Amino acid sequence: MGRHHYRLYCLLDYEAKDTDKPLLVIVTGLDKPFRTRLSPADYAGVRKLGQEYLARNPRSVA
Repeated sequence: MGRHHYRLYCLLDYEAKDTDKPLLVIVTGLDKPFRTRLSPADYAGVRKLGQEYLARNPRSVA
């Protein structure tokens, strides 16, 4: 059967303005077939999204 793994990439934001507590931020989610690896480009994309989020303060929150 076609098994899949799902990955949720998050970060804890302790420096967000106008918040009393740290924020648990979902950066993105990816999926991959069972027993495969995500590519270095996938991980680079995750890091880029996290950096874009952290570049603004107050943060963009949806």
